[in-house]
Amino acid sequence: MNDIRQNIEEIRKEKGINQENLAEMLGIKQATFSGYLTRNKNLTYEKLLEIADKLEVSIIDLITHPTKYVPEKNFCNSCKEKDKTIENLNQLIETLNNKIAILQNKKYGIS
Repeated sequence: MNDIRQNIEEIRKEKGINQENLAEMLGIKQATFSGYLTRNKNLTYEKLLEIADKLEVSIIDLITHPTKYVPEKNFCNSCKEKDKTIENLNQLIETLNNKIAILQNKKYGIS
């Protein structure tokens, strides 16, 4: 699993946005943005939401990159499809729970 900070950098580069421009879009200095990526600054959930918004991705996609979460339009046509959807959602929940645990551990200095 990628680190969220690494995901931000990868998505930013994929979108062709440099750090300075993204920092400007966020209303912060480039040094502050760089601090978020190097762990010198606390990256809050609110800031993650703001970054996801500026990069035009969902918070789920920001967290789970490079895996893309795309809900299917007609995903409940059969029991088999329902089972697969439930399995995918359970995997996504597990991934998100792991990411949340990592963020909480880092916030409280737990290795």
